[in-house]
Amino acid sequence: MIVAGVELGGTKVLCGVGTGPDDLEEVERIPTGDPDETLAAVAAFLAGRDVAAVGVGTFGPVELRRDHPRYGTLLETPKPGWRGVDLLGPLQAVTEAPIALATDVEAAALGEGRWGAGRGARRLLYATVGTGIGAGMLSGGVFVRGPGHPEMGHIPVARLPGDDFEGVCPAHGDCLEGLASGPALAARFGRPAEELGGEHREEARRLVAGYLAMGMAAWTYTAVPDRIV
Repeated sequence: MIVAGVELGGTKVLCGVGTGPDDLEEVERIPTGDPDETLAAVAAFLAGRDVAAVGVGTFGPVELRRDHPRYGTLLETPKPGWRGVDLLGPLQAVTEAPIALATDVEAAALGEGRWGAGRGARRLLYATVGTGIGAGMLSGGVFVRGPGHPEMGHIPVARLPGDDFEGVCPAHGDCLEGLASGPALAARFGRPAEELGGEHREEARRLVAGYLAMGMAAWTYTAVPDRIV
């Protein structure tokens, strides 16, 4: 069965067609820019393709309740220009294939559970650390959600000794994401993490490791996963 996949990220969009990760017929990378232009490029990739289904994993937050009038709409996202954007409309206009929507971390959890490091786990939690910090969870192969999807990167964490950085999260300031994400490190040290050296690099490692350890402990106590990837 040939399917299409779309990963909508903060800096790039990856589109692919195939039967699985080891059988990709085509992959296209699209810069994440203006919403109309970006989604038009994704729609152009999908147009005319004979696929059984389309899976979309996106940055969020996004409305995932199928019975909600704003299903498929980005909510209070910090991504400039993308708040309130309908993700599914432009894609539904070019394909009759059913479209499944999830957050980017949920989609990654699904992939790891089926093909990767999460195989065999009954309760799998997948975490990502980059522009933001987030996690998606599967229990028995089903996404763990409530009225919305989990926002595990926005939990409060205790301050590490000597750390008085105010945080960069626009909603919470010094939540886990606000203290340990890529933008947090760039704001702390005045340059991206990959450009740090010497004492600054070691300090960045100490901070990220400490805060992620707190986050994973909280996730373990509350969500009780078999495995964290």
